[in-house]
This record gives sequence, structure tokens and C-alpha cells, in this order.
Amino acid sequence: MGVFFVYILKASVCLALFYLCYRVGLSKETFHRFNRITLLSLMVFSFLLPLVEVTVKDVPEVSQPFLSLEESMQAVVMDSGHDSDEGILFFLLRYVWSMGRMFCLLRTCREEEWEGGITLYVHRKKVAPFSWMKMMVISEEDLAKNGMAILAHERAHILNGHSWDLLLMQVCILLQWFNPAVW
Repeated sequence: MGVFFVYILKASVCLALFYLCYRVGLSKETFHRFNRITLLSLMVFSFLLPLVEVTVKDVPEVSQPFLSLEESMQAVVMDSGHDSDEGILFFLLRYVWSMGRMFCLLRTCREEEWEGGITLYVHRKKVAPFSWMKMMVISEEDLAKNGMAILAHERAHILNGHSWDLLLMQVCILLQWFNPAVW
């Protein structure tokens, strides 16, 4: 568990630094597709960068023995593995619970098939419109008032694969729930 925890700590530092650079340099940009690609790339890159091993051929001699950064981290976190397990379990259960609530909501909706394999779910009660994978959910009230604009927006989310972005983000949250940059 110590090696995995050190990896997660390295990835969280990378994510925090990359996100800080994004906030300073690109967060004001209005190119939404570019911002999305940048943020997803930074997230993936922050998990890949700690896997790269840097080796030095000529190691300078040191008179005092010292621990490497990884050995120091492992020594500090040797006993704290249970806390990370509990955090991962909590956020995994939270995600499973929210997915279960969504599917319970879908069972009480009226269904309409749309083109491209998209299913529209219309609920009698007031629910905030959302989409997930190939499903769009809207209340009858919203459908009557601004239905076409809302459905066009949710359809764009589906066509752009934003559900996959959310899934990737949930994996990131599971692994780095302790990292403020992930939120």
C-alpha cells in the first residue's frame, strides 16, 4: 500500500501544479473545447508523470546516508493506509448511491426514443435537467417552457461524450479525494 500511496501523492502534486498553471494561464479562455481537452489532458498526464523513472548515471558520493523522497514518504505513511481505504470506499459508495438514485428516478419517467439511440425521460415532478450517456432527463414543466433549448444543450453533452469526462473525474476523485485540486 505504501508504494501506491506514494504514487497517488506524486500524482496529486502534479495535478495541483498543473491545475494552478491552468488557472493562471488559461481559465479565462472562452474556447470551451480547448479548455476541456486541456483539463482532461492535464488530469491524465498528472497520473502518468509519476510513473516515469528518472535515473542518474553518475551518482555523487554523499558522506551522510539519507532517505530518498519516496522512502521518506513511505516511512511517514506506513500506518495511514486505512484512512485512504476508507476515503476511497466512502466516495465509491457515494457514487454507487447517486447512480442508484438516478436509475430509480428513470423508472418513474415517461420514455421517448430519439434519433441516434438517445432516450428522453420526462418526469412529472420538478427535476433539474441532466444527461447521462445516451439518456436525457427533463421535467414536464421544463419541457413545456424551454424544452427545445434545454434538450439541445443536453444533446450536445451526449454528442460530446461529457459522461465519459464525468466518469474519468469520478475515478480521479476516488483516488485523490484528499486533494483540493481535484475538487
